[in-house]
Amino acid sequence: MTTKHAHPRPQRGMFTRVLATGLCGLAVAAASVVPALADSPLPLGKTGAAGGRPAKVGTENKGGCSAESEQLIPQKPPVIADLGIEKAWQVSRGKAVVAVVDSGVAGSNVHFRDKNVILPGHDLVESGDGSTDIFAHGTAVAGQIAAREVEGSGLVGLAPESTILPVRVYVSQERRAADAALGPDPARTAAGITWAADSGAKVIVVPQSVPVDDPSLKNATAYATNKGALVVASTGNMSDVSEEEENAAPTQGDQEQGVARYPAGYPEALAVTAVDAAGVPSDAVIHGPHVDVAAPGMNVPTAYLGAGDCILAGDKPSSSYATGYVAAVAALVAAAYPGETPADWKYRILATALRPTRSQRDDKIGWGLVAPYDALTFTNDGTVPGPPNPRFPAPSPPEVPAMIPPTVQQDLRPERALLLGIIAGIGCLVTLAALTASRLHAQNTSRRKPRQ
Repeated sequence: MTTKHAHPRPQRGMFTRVLATGLCGLAVAAASVVPALADSPLPLGKTGAAGGRPAKVGTENKGGCSAESEQLIPQKPPVIADLGIEKAWQVSRGKAVVAVVDSGVAGSNVHFRDKNVILPGHDLVESGDGSTDIFAHGTAVAGQIAAREVEGSGLVGLAPESTILPVRVYVSQERRAADAALGPDPARTAAGITWAADSGAKVIVVPQSVPVDDPSLKNATAYATNKGALVVASTGNMSDVSEEEENAAPTQGDQEQGVARYPAGYPEALAVTAVDAAGVPSDAVIHGPHVDVAAPGMNVPTAYLGAGDCILAGDKPSSSYATGYVAAVAALVAAAYPGETPADWKYRILATALRPTRSQRDDKIGWGLVAPYDALTFTNDGTVPGPPNPRFPAPSPPEVPAMIPPTVQQDLRPERALLLGIIAGIGCLVTLAALTASRLHAQNTSRRKPRQ
């Protein structure tokens, strides 16, 4: 079912607040639940560590989420209302294969125990099928996309009929993992993207980034696109490693605002940034020319390791989690339009994103906030201003009629007033003359009359 929708309808919640504040309000601080899992780095030459790291297996993190005990959160993720997901589900529920190229996906999590959720994947670091995760990052992103409903929990993925193809390309971001060659590596991530494309994934989510244009990542992104898969990648987070953490892991010293990150920066990829809990852009994430679209990335309820639920990114937004949500939207679109290309799917998402000016993007939110229902009901007829259209040339701007100056009309009112004054004056003189003549005639007549 499609309808022409050149001007997306505003949705409730986050979009209304963002548009009302002009995308420039102050960030509304939310109560910190656990440290944010920042965008996983892909450094060249050394492994970078993101700000707050998740708890190690067997320990409790600051927010109380434990890998040893299962806890469930009864509330639905706020993003369901903010993005109008239930309305989008009336069109598509995302029955597509989504590859998560990251730290693996814990298949033992309660939301993944259905055998149809996690497919046999690939572990490029150790032996296995990708269903092992000790860093928690890959499991969290997979939960945002495909978590199945279970009793006692409100968590459900935004593409609830999608299946996850786990591709494990690093074990951890800690120094000891890097020293053992088990940390993030751009070449290994590129190999993971390629394997996922060859294995039938329609959406490949890469919640990682590197500030250098690495040839292996570039080639892998182009290859996946040619194989019919859309690569959805995070645009990066600012480094926030504390002095204490520097002793445990090296920093991402090369992270700068305005510097493009990869693979998000490649033209084929869908590059995702995060907004805060109020839907406002944040300096906690990297801005730049590579940003395509924005999504919520703060206070994210999702799957936690092999246990149950946890709320992540409680103190600041993370582009990793925004990428997870947009990857789910991409799955909804890919499932609804299997005959279209990855470029078409990307264009649907960008053309319908909510932004102040339809024809303009900016380095903070790209083409705007993702609007799932509008992307699903959009008809590409070549008339929508905005991002480059894969099927049509850019629409011509409407012709502005030439402004012909009006003919100057002489104001005759002064002349007319003068003429009327003259005529009135002459009339008065004639009247006065007639009265005078009449009076003189009467006087003369009176003198000639004989006396009796």
